[in-house]
Amino acid sequence: MTAAGTRPRTGFLFPGQSSEYVGMGVELHREHPLFRAAIDRHADQFRRLTGVGPLDVFADPAAQTRAELLQPAVFLLQVALAEFWTSCGVRPDAVVGHSLGEYAAACAAGVFGVEEGLELVGARGRAFAAVPGAGRMVAVGAPDPAELERLVAAHGGAASVAAYNAPERIVVSGTDTAMGELTAAFERRGWLTIPLETTHAFHSTLVAPAVPELVAAAGRIRHRTPAVPLALNLTGGWAAGGELGAEYWGRQLTSPIRFMAGVRALMDGGCTVFLEVGPGRTLTTAGGAQSDGGELRLAGLSPRTPDSVTVLEHLTRLEEAGIPVDWVRYHAPFRATGRTFGDRPGVDRPAPAPSTELPFRIERVVIHESASTAGSGVAVVRHRVGGTAREVVDVSVVDDAGRPVVEVFGLELGAGTGEEVGGPDQISPEEAERLLASLDALTEDQLHALLPLWAGPDASTPVGSTEE
Repeated sequence: MTAAGTRPRTGFLFPGQSSEYVGMGVELHREHPLFRAAIDRHADQFRRLTGVGPLDVFADPAAQTRAELLQPAVFLLQVALAEFWTSCGVRPDAVVGHSLGEYAAACAAGVFGVEEGLELVGARGRAFAAVPGAGRMVAVGAPDPAELERLVAAHGGAASVAAYNAPERIVVSGTDTAMGELTAAFERRGWLTIPLETTHAFHSTLVAPAVPELVAAAGRIRHRTPAVPLALNLTGGWAAGGELGAEYWGRQLTSPIRFMAGVRALMDGGCTVFLEVGPGRTLTTAGGAQSDGGELRLAGLSPRTPDSVTVLEHLTRLEEAGIPVDWVRYHAPFRATGRTFGDRPGVDRPAPAPSTELPFRIERVVIHESASTAGSGVAVVRHRVGGTAREVVDVSVVDDAGRPVVEVFGLELGAGTGEEVGGPDQISPEEAERLLASLDALTEDQLHALLPLWAGPDASTPVGSTEE
C-alpha cells in the first residue's frame, strides 16, 4: 500500500511481437486527439521507411505478417501510447520491455528519440524479412529451469532458451526437429507445452543472420544514458551509462530475454503500479505470476474492449491508486474541437427533463464518489468504431476540473425500438445527444433511480468502483 499523500511508483511494460492484433489502436487514433497527434507526428517518416501509413498496418492482417511493416508499427504504437499516458499525468518511474518492446522502453527512457527508434526498428524489421522463416517456439511450464536448460543444451545450437518470462514460464526456440524432440521430452515430464505462432525462432542462433544489419543501423544512432530507470533484457538489471549501444542490440537478438528478472527489479525498486503500454495483456499476466497481489496491474489495449473504455477505466483506477491524473489535459482536445455538449454555448433549446423512457441500451454505468457533490458538468461523447448496425457511444460527464462524475459505456443510439425498451420506435443520434445532456444536472440519487429503468438493475456499479 501507498502512504497517504504519496504518489505510487509506476512501471511501464512494453510487450514484444505477437502481442499485436488487427485493429490495434485504430479506435483510439480516431477518437482521441492526443493519441492521434502522437501517431500522426511520425506518420510521414513511417511511410518513408515502409511505403505505407501506420494505420494501414494497424488495421491490415496481411501487413501484420510482414516483419518490415509490423515491427516499426508496434514500436510506433507503443511510444505513442507512452506519450498519451504521460500527457494524462501518468509518468513512468521505471520501464522494461520484452524483446521488440525493449526498443520502445529505451525510447521512453530517453536513450534515443522516436525518429531514431523508428529508423532502428525499421532496420530490424527489414533484417528479419531477409531471414527465411525457420524453426519454431514453444512456451513451457517448467518447474525445474535447470533441468530444462540441460535438455536444451543437449541439442547444441539447434535450440535455445528464448525467454524467462515468469516462474515456471519459459520459452524455448529452435529448429523444427529439435523443438519436436524437446516438446516430447517436456511432456514426458508432465510439463505443459504451448506452441507459439511466430514468423521466426526468435532469440536463437537461427536469427543470427539478421544481426549484422541491425548492428550497423544501431551504430548510426547516438545512445544516451537512460533518464528513466530501464531494466535490461540481457541482464534483468538496471541499464548503466554506456551499456546500451549497437552491440547490445545485436546480442539481444539471439540471447534469452530475462523479463522475469526485469519485473523483479521494478518491484524491488518500489513500483506498485504496472501499466502495459501496447496491445494485449501478456506482460500483465507474466508480471502477476510473481506478485503477492498487492500491486495494481493494468493490461494493454484489447480487441474485446473499445479503446475509449480501456483508457477511461485505467485512468480512473490509476487515480484511485493515488496517481494524480490530468483530467483537464485529457478532456481539453475534445472541448477544443467542439465534441462536447450540455453546457455548450449557442444551444438555444434547453435540455429536457430526464425521462424514464429513453430508447437506450447501456452496457454499464460508473457513478464516481464525486457525483453527489458535483455541480453542473459537461458531457463528452466518444463514438465507437464498427461492430454494430446501431451507433454506439461512450459518455463521460465531467466536472469543472475535468474529472469524470458519471461514465456511461456502450450506449446504443439511433435504432432502438419501443418494444425492446419502452420508448419511441427510433431516435436520431442528434436527439439522443440532446437528451443525454440532461445527465449533467442529475444528482446521485436521481441517477440511481433512473439507471435501472434505462438499462436494467445490473447496469449501475457501486459508487466509487469500476470493473476490470
